[in-house]
Amino acid sequence: MVFLDTLKQPGFLVLDGALGTELTRRGFRLELPLWTADAVRHNPKSIVSIYSDYLQAGADILTSATFRTDSLTFAKAGLNIKQAEEATHRAVELVREAIAQMRPTRQVWIAGSIAPLADCYQPKEAPDFATALRIHRQRAAWLADSGVDLFLLETMNNLAEARAASLAALETGLPVFTSFILDENGQLLSGEDILQVITEIKMLGVTGLGINCTHHSIISAFLKKYHGQSELPWIFYANAGFYSTTTGWRDDAEFTPQSYVKVAVKWLNAGAKIIGGCCGTTPDFIEALAGIRKSPV
Repeated sequence: MVFLDTLKQPGFLVLDGALGTELTRRGFRLELPLWTADAVRHNPKSIVSIYSDYLQAGADILTSATFRTDSLTFAKAGLNIKQAEEATHRAVELVREAIAQMRPTRQVWIAGSIAPLADCYQPKEAPDFATALRIHRQRAAWLADSGVDLFLLETMNNLAEARAASLAALETGLPVFTSFILDENGQLLSGEDILQVITEIKMLGVTGLGINCTHHSIISAFLKKYHGQSELPWIFYANAGFYSTTTGWRDDAEFTPQSYVKVAVKWLNAGAKIIGGCCGTTPDFIEALAGIRKSPV
């Protein structure tokens, strides 16, 4: 069965949880600007271990550690394009290693992660459209060659780069989900209106749309306001904390796996197709989300 056929089936799919913050929580130091790509190069076993835990928890989709394996970021780290390509392929191999070790009886899909080329929280630092399209085309081609099942364009913070990344991924012929990060007012970090943005991205022919790296309350407010604005499947994966453009990050002590389930059930009833976790979430969150299948939604 191909991934698009799975989307048409009843029920929902469980995405994995955080990788970067989970590596940090387990004591691994991630160096910037490579972030999780640093672990791909120097601590691959740690990534396989985390994937294994997410598989054990019930994840249907594992996201490749390619958030920062683009040639632009590697150049900033003093590395070359060949090394960026090798890291991209290696990242996908690590997902397969975890699947081979765990031997899940269910189908598990590999999502190729593509992120903004600059700091996710700083849309003003984004490259121009032509540069973004060129770099995203490189990584999309590498991921397609690696055999990913779909693309997950994560944490998109402005329309221009979201368009560039979406176009690049669509050129491969694989399913594409474009997911955005919202500010505390429910708009893109660039200040652009999210409804206008999703309307334009939908017209490109993407498979689905989403919101991630955002507190669950903001996602819920978005879903309440814009419910029915798109017939495409939605993917939502929330942070285990708040991020403000003025105050930065703070943990949400009240956000637990159990409380996330209550929120997720509402999202599913509103039509969400894929739900997972972003920054600060752990395998416990994914296990709780997968447990929803055992009870009526």
